[in-house]
Amino acid sequence: MKNKDYKWTYNEILERFEDIEKKLFLDEAVIQGVPWWDTFRNQLFDELLVELGVMEFIDLREKVKKNKALTVKKFLVMKIFTIIHILKNFIKLFTPKSPLWINKQSIMVLGHPRRKLEEGVYVDPYSDPFIDLFPKTINFCVIERNEGNGHLSPVKTKNLFYADSLYNLANIISKFRKLKFNQNDLLTMSRLEKTLYSEFSCSIDINKRVKKIIQHWLGFYPLMQFFFKLKKPKLLFVVVSHAQEAIIAAAKSLGITTIELQHGSPTRSKLNYDYTSGITKKSFPDLFLSFGDYWSSNCKFPLDKDKIISFGNPYLYKKINSYSHIVKEDRLVIISQGLPILAKYAMDISKQFSKKLTVEYKPHPRELNEQEPDYFIELRKAGVIISHKHADLYEIFARSRWQVGVFSTALYEGLYFGTACFIINTSGSEHMKGLIKLDLARLISSPKDIDLNWKIDKKDTKKIFLKPSKENIEYIISLIK
Repeated sequence: MKNKDYKWTYNEILERFEDIEKKLFLDEAVIQGVPWWDTFRNQLFDELLVELGVMEFIDLREKVKKNKALTVKKFLVMKIFTIIHILKNFIKLFTPKSPLWINKQSIMVLGHPRRKLEEGVYVDPYSDPFIDLFPKTINFCVIERNEGNGHLSPVKTKNLFYADSLYNLANIISKFRKLKFNQNDLLTMSRLEKTLYSEFSCSIDINKRVKKIIQHWLGFYPLMQFFFKLKKPKLLFVVVSHAQEAIIAAAKSLGITTIELQHGSPTRSKLNYDYTSGITKKSFPDLFLSFGDYWSSNCKFPLDKDKIISFGNPYLYKKINSYSHIVKEDRLVIISQGLPILAKYAMDISKQFSKKLTVEYKPHPRELNEQEPDYFIELRKAGVIISHKHADLYEIFARSRWQVGVFSTALYEGLYFGTACFIINTSGSEHMKGLIKLDLARLISSPKDIDLNWKIDKKDTKKIFLKPSKENIEYIISLIK
């Protein structure tokens, strides 16, 4: 066990963590039919990174502050609102937007709720352009979950249904499911807890967290299995498989082919996708449609290579064509991920290059969920432009010569607009090793390291994002039975 004051590196934690999961055979641990490590793995690794001071997220700190400030009165008010919310969602179960009204034998898509406003309508950048590639005779139905901001309208998506009522019912069921740990279950969790303390000096209540995961699973799995039996979808597409393992497992149990559409940037050490350690994942989709050849070489998925299809990114190529007429400006964009260091860099870069370029800060959607964060005032004082919440990131890339970030997927996309990429040398930059190795991005430790004369050759980016091919589209059509 290291001294409590020991400064862990990201890679040290990763290596130790992967050794632990192999040593304890955690991928074989099943409680009441639930492969809980499938869901818990990435969540626990992120928690360790925060506990050991290697990574810090704004939203994690804010949650802690809110929890500390919770009074008995506020707690009771929250409970009342929760009950009202549950009743409303139960009524929604019988409204036209409920998944209960989806036609049988349709092609289901679990879409992404983070939509973009374009020409007066809200677009799902993952499912909408994908559906547009196929003949209109194919019946796609999109089920959209709620991330806390409600459902945006009007939308481009046809046959759109809201998951709220169905998922609400699953959550209610989970509250009533009895959970029993046998001696082997308790021993496995105890060993994990003791090992984490021994290796990292971190005291984490494994039992509590695993219980929550299993109860969630026992609510969602049987309900979604019944739902899929009722609706008999021909295929199930998923945008973001992480945290939806129970739903995917329910579909797979009925022989329904499950396919994930890439939405983020799977890389080494992103443990919701990276299984370099050699363990298995039982609830991963049957197929993964990647943006391009780059991703399967940059990350070891829990799938055979022939199950990873370099399908392409139709939305990105549409945007490249839309903004091809825009002339580059001396503009540098900071791609925020809600990390404190990015706002600080935006201010420092503005001071460093105030007479040479315009600095724009593109907030992460969660920074705009409620009221503006306090540091937005400091950004404006420093001369930084803050992008409008509906600003099109691709138009910003088309205007900008340079971009700065840590590990956002957007950084890869910016390259396709000829925007030179600089990665801040901080926790999370490990995810960008592949891009740095190809000299498509450069690591910086301060604004002084930014070379305004550096340009990237867009020819070198061709394997990251492909155009969807007729061959791959026809293959997907062939899967529809």
